[in-house]
Amino acid sequence: MCGIFGYVGAKDAAPVIINGLKRLEYRGYDSWGIAVLHANGIMVSKKVGAIGELAKVKGLPESHMGIGHTRWATHGGVTEHNAHPHFSGDRSFVVAQNGIVENYQELKGKLKKRGYRFDTETDTEVIVRLIEDKLKGSPDLKEAVRKAFLELSGRNTIIVLSRKDEEIIAIRHGSPLVVGLGNGEYFFASDTLSFADRTSRVIFVNDLEMVEYRAGRVNLYGVKDDRKIPAQISQLGQQEVAIDKKDHDSFYIKEVLEQPHTIREAALHSEKELAPLVQAVKKAGHVYTLGAGTASYAAGQGAYFLRTAGRVKVTELKSYETKSYLNVFKKGDVMIAVSQSGETADTLEAAAAARQRGVRIASIVNMMGSTLTRESDFPFLTRSGPEISVVSTKAFTAQISFLKLLSYSLAGRYWEGKRLIEETSIAAEMFGQSRYLKKVEATARTLMDKEHVYVLGRDENYYLSLEGALKIKEISYIHAEGFSAGELKHGVIALIEKGTPVIGILPPDGQADILSALAEVRARGAWVLGIAARDNELLDDRLAVPEQAEVAGIVSIIPFQLLGYYLAKFKGFSPDKPRNLAKSVTVK
Repeated sequence: MCGIFGYVGAKDAAPVIINGLKRLEYRGYDSWGIAVLHANGIMVSKKVGAIGELAKVKGLPESHMGIGHTRWATHGGVTEHNAHPHFSGDRSFVVAQNGIVENYQELKGKLKKRGYRFDTETDTEVIVRLIEDKLKGSPDLKEAVRKAFLELSGRNTIIVLSRKDEEIIAIRHGSPLVVGLGNGEYFFASDTLSFADRTSRVIFVNDLEMVEYRAGRVNLYGVKDDRKIPAQISQLGQQEVAIDKKDHDSFYIKEVLEQPHTIREAALHSEKELAPLVQAVKKAGHVYTLGAGTASYAAGQGAYFLRTAGRVKVTELKSYETKSYLNVFKKGDVMIAVSQSGETADTLEAAAAARQRGVRIASIVNMMGSTLTRESDFPFLTRSGPEISVVSTKAFTAQISFLKLLSYSLAGRYWEGKRLIEETSIAAEMFGQSRYLKKVEATARTLMDKEHVYVLGRDENYYLSLEGALKIKEISYIHAEGFSAGELKHGVIALIEKGTPVIGILPPDGQADILSALAEVRARGAWVLGIAARDNELLDDRLAVPEQAEVAGIVSIIPFQLLGYYLAKFKGFSPDKPRNLAKSVTVK
């Protein structure tokens, strides 16, 4: 959530910054702004809503230095006034921030007593006034920014553009920050994707490090002691840099239909690449899988695969509910952390806490150069390419495909697992056929006016029921809940009445337990949709999945992804940017 992008170079800054911000749109935002430095000072342009075309910032002068920001509102409403960057009182510098100043009320109260006035509802303005206050003791902006930052509580990353000395200062704590080094150009951003079309040479800024651009040079410093730190330049590996919907009306549907390819990519991890993690898992006292949101369901599905195919003792954890496990983590345990962005705040914090107790960290991430990747003992990439839609689709199936491959590897059956994933990728092609899409579209029309939808699954399909319900509610805003079919008689059945939509995920063998559950809801008037390989008299409608059980356990999520898409389309909602959601959740 939120995105920072700064630029220094020979090109006109505004178009470069707009391009960088557009490449950060996937993180989620509701307003945006840019600031450029020119001969007469700093000029700012802010807008609410989507970035759109360059014409919206036509009034900005040509410049060779500036910063931009996409805001996901936390403190204060979604208004141009609250959008970043924010000016200092004398308009000599501006500040943009990713994160939350947890002690902003305390700081704001102190600053008000000193006579400072606040014009916005944001916690970010506290940072601006605090820097102004520190400047009274020293004219050195870098020192003022550093001292102000040390008074902030919480995970915050900030960027400052100053008219004096024409400098950019940025500090990282929690939310990511990277510096791109081009040919006479510098980029300051929340991730490498934002400037991947311009350079692959980067400096990864670590927590509590400060980067300063001044007089044509970039330097790194420690925030706590102002000690100069040697900058380590990394060369990114090959990554997809194009961000294009192609012939599709949204990134979401494009990414759903890419899954035959991205599932196959997950199977390209070689036995040799997996071997160190396989050995660590075999030696581990206990194994944990970890994630939040969609990644938590991938972690849960992966744990199921690891227990059944891999025969490993595994516990799945929600990133935001790990405190009670801190006393049971032991040296030699292994934690497999799952994240699309590799910057999820709860996941990073949980992994760090486990690491402090001697747990070895493996990760499966989709973003190259992410914090989680760099802080893992065993880092793996899904190789799915950029996932631009806020709602995750192809990353999820790639993650669970990787975890299934790992599970088979643990059982000494790597080649069988690889063949299975390749078969899965081929089977997934059925979901892109026009006849299938028309069928999903018709089913979505049946559901579009419903208020509630319930999804039932068992065993391998339990976590798919949770993720399937999430896909429906994320972009159609229909209340959808996933349950184990075994939970039905323990309370859920009280919600069923005539016409209630219930979706059941059936394995190819039918499975008596799930069929019994569907019979029970149908007896109470529910309208039953089956995600099933074969028809059944208990179903009012059916969306087909492949016959092979091992394949269906991965791709049975795709009908839900497609249902969500058509429901959003019929209701006039954006499948790429659902309200209130952010993809990279960098605050807790």
